Amino acid sequence: MRQLRFNLSGLLYGLLVIYTVSAHPALSAPQPIVLKSVIVLPTPEGAAIEIQMEQPFAFVTYTLTNPDRLIVDLIDPQVESSLPESSSLGDQLVREWHLVRTAPEPGNLPTIDYLSFNLTQPAEHLVESKTDRLVIRVRPKTPPSPRNFSFDLFANPQDAAPPSLSGNSNPWSLDSVLEFGLNRHKPIQIAREEIELAQMKLQEARRALYPAASLKASWTTGTASKVNFREVSQGIQLDQPLYYSGRLREAYGQAIVNIQIAEKRQGKVKSDFSLEITQAYFQLIGARVSLMVQEGILGEVQKLKEQTNARYEKGLLTRLELLNVESQINQVQFQQATAENDLKLARLKFLQHLNLEPEAREEVPAEFPSGAPSAGIDLEEALTLAVKYRSDIQISRLLVEFNELEERIAKAKGALKVDLSTFLGRSGSAFETEPLVPGSDYFIGIKATQTWGPHGASASVTKTKTAPRLGQTTRTDSTVHSVELGLFSQLQGLSEIQQALVGLEKARNDLAEVKATVTQEVQEAYLSYNKAHLQLEYAKQKIAFREEQAKVLKAQASLNEVLPSQVLEALLRLTDEHVSEAQALTNYYVALARLNKAIGLTGYYK
Repeated sequence: MRQLRFNLSGLLYGLLVIYTVSAHPALSAPQPIVLKSVIVLPTPEGAAIEIQMEQPFAFVTYTLTNPDRLIVDLIDPQVESSLPESSSLGDQLVREWHLVRTAPEPGNLPTIDYLSFNLTQPAEHLVESKTDRLVIRVRPKTPPSPRNFSFDLFANPQDAAPPSLSGNSNPWSLDSVLEFGLNRHKPIQIAREEIELAQMKLQEARRALYPAASLKASWTTGTASKVNFREVSQGIQLDQPLYYSGRLREAYGQAIVNIQIAEKRQGKVKSDFSLEITQAYFQLIGARVSLMVQEGILGEVQKLKEQTNARYEKGLLTRLELLNVESQINQVQFQQATAENDLKLARLKFLQHLNLEPEAREEVPAEFPSGAPSAGIDLEEALTLAVKYRSDIQISRLLVEFNELEERIAKAKGALKVDLSTFLGRSGSAFETEPLVPGSDYFIGIKATQTWGPHGASASVTKTKTAPRLGQTTRTDSTVHSVELGLFSQLQGLSEIQQALVGLEKARNDLAEVKATVTQEVQEAYLSYNKAHLQLEYAKQKIAFREEQAKVLKAQASLNEVLPSQVLEALLRLTDEHVSEAQALTNYYVALARLNKAIGLTGYYK
């Protein structure tokens, strides 16, 4: 028995030494990294944060609420700086920032745990890491419900009032429509709730790092030896994980990664739906422009029809020519009716994306954005941007990191684990004929567990002192040593490790597939953009030719040198070319939106 106690005491002493070493990484820490500067500058869309180090550094970023803040969590354990603890920036999106330092070890400077940037409102951020410099662009998030931008719906479209957007001269611009549509898109609201859930999981993981406290109280009444007695006990119990082979730390890191995944997924939902709205928006403009073009020649067609009838009545034209002109006029009317139907379909699709009723009044302008389309886009640049900023790739990378942490957690569950448990309180018991005088109680215990393959073992030592119980006159003082070996009790742990390995391999394979898919999508969007650009240039050249041709034929018709059907045919071809130009412009802006979505930066290419 003495030998057993000695072995248990030696084992527990060794566990305490391991915990002490693991809790003091400074014993083998690398050279510290120096934080040189933190600069926050306002930008038109929000703010830009620049963090400068003396050398490359590792970090993760995430946002928290209540209050709203952006956290830059430094993974490197030794980051030092002579910068002030905090800096106020006034009434901006980033109101102030703080350096949160850890408690310094004897003889060392305090190290920086993380940087906290307090925000005036919920915001989203984009990270640009450049070796020893980190740039974070911050902009306000879309508010959860539309406030300034509203649509008034009426049963009678003629009574509908136009939408209004405070501070915006054009409430039906693409930016305003995107803002309104994204606010009403339910999947975005669900993605926002997933972020809130991930933040709750982070708080749960952080809480597991600290002691768990419980207040306990009990009272007992009964009869012993035909005499009534009473017993009371109260106190506080603390349970602290001393050493978990890094499992709690990995779980905390996994919760941080989970927040980043939730935020990137929300960004992906926004990006996908923004493309749908943008495509419907430009298709509506294209349909409206096409109808205006068709309606634009009605005056000239009617004039030609009257001239043709007058010349036929005078015997200057044959009946074949009259029928030819009437056939061409019927073609104009058919094309106009087709354009009207196309506009109705485009309008319904547009309102559907905005989650509005068909009776809603919309005033999307019948004109494309002003300014000449951009001349060229570098494919290599687009591919580089996609690898860096595309949300699909970012999510897949984070999932690989998440599954790597999951593998470490699964392996750490079977590694050495040491728990400390203690209770401090007062208790007492007495017969009803005796006074009840509570005394102090406490116990302290330490327990170590370890897994070997499918088997599990544990050893514990508990020191207990209690007040005298019923019928006792002295305190109880005891020390309990115990050892337990569970045979084939850890089969579940082995399957969890295997499951984590399978999940990691799947995540890595998904990352490779996503990269290939994104690369293909960027190339397809790039080719579509080039095709639309060429189509647009070709349409402009044909319009110039058809305009000159119609001008010459009109002049010849005034001298009776050409037939009316020839002039009308020239006008029809000119109209077709204008319609082709509207379709080319629609294809161009849709292809541009697809390319921006493919690289993960909305509005980058204009």
